[in-house]
Amino acid sequence: MKIIRLVFIFLITSLLTQAQEKKEDTATNGFTQREVVLYEEDFGEDTVGAFPSKLQVMASDNYTWRDMNTMFHVEKDSEGMYLKIVRNARPELEPFPKYTLFDSFTIEIDFLLEYYNSGIACILTDDSARRWIYDSLDGKGQFKCGVALEKYGSLADKKTNIPGFDRKLWHRLAISYKKQQTKYYFDDTLVSLLAGFAVNASHVFIVPKGPVKIRHIRIASGPETIPIERLLSDKKFTTHAILFDVNRSVCKHTSMTFIRRLASFLKKNPSIKLEIDGHTDSDGNAEANMKLSLERANEVKRQLIAMGVAAARLTTKGLGASKPIETNSTIEGKANNRRVEFISR
Repeated sequence: MKIIRLVFIFLITSLLTQAQEKKEDTATNGFTQREVVLYEEDFGEDTVGAFPSKLQVMASDNYTWRDMNTMFHVEKDSEGMYLKIVRNARPELEPFPKYTLFDSFTIEIDFLLEYYNSGIACILTDDSARRWIYDSLDGKGQFKCGVALEKYGSLADKKTNIPGFDRKLWHRLAISYKKQQTKYYFDDTLVSLLAGFAVNASHVFIVPKGPVKIRHIRIASGPETIPIERLLSDKKFTTHAILFDVNRSVCKHTSMTFIRRLASFLKKNPSIKLEIDGHTDSDGNAEANMKLSLERANEVKRQLIAMGVAAARLTTKGLGASKPIETNSTIEGKANNRRVEFISR
């Protein structure tokens, strides 16, 4: 009877909270990043053919330590570095070195599932590893999420099909965790929500089932991205939601959600003129970084014009690495320095 009562209370709480969340999400189901990077891995500092230095293998199917690098290792293509997990390998990976998760955080994973039985999962656990929140996606576009207790088993198990899923394309899986509420996103669109259950999460595990490619992992805490409307009062707005591949100026497709929101805001406030400032980290040549940051600012301008914002309202600057907001000695610091700033004129 105790377990039945527990499940009943959980389900009622979840349904009531989801009803409220659906009201709040009527305007947009878009993913909102958190601003303080706790962990970031783009494999740019790793060696081709080796296992990445900022992930540790906690367990794995179908490999021995002797041939680990054969089963999952860093490779490189025209877009940059990525982690390759070969067919039938299923490592349980934990981001490393250790960081502290708070009661609100986001997780983002960019990946490519290459085969119908490929898959990727993300699991959040507490220190005891006896309760966890999980989600998974397979190569057929079937998404599943739920919560579980070691003693009682699964308390919720939701399944849905992702419309238009394409194994030929890179996609993004994201989790937004806030106290007793977990939202799941595919390509920045909300696909599921669980509420009424908390795990005091302290560990994040990523479990790919090969063949899979992973290009980017980001874990962040702190406040959510400041609402664009703050431009009206603050006259300045900084975002990490506009992303670019290494040494490239073309926006990643996952940046379009934010840019569309910005375009909508500007069209509703026609008196605002905007300066778009691009910033990079300190890697590479200073002159090249100045050029790259300007190209990125111009790309954001181009996207806004394509969405109906008058070109005369937009100017751009490239500031390279000249105005860091954090140290450039860590990957996380570099990630925070790579940003786009908007100044209202």
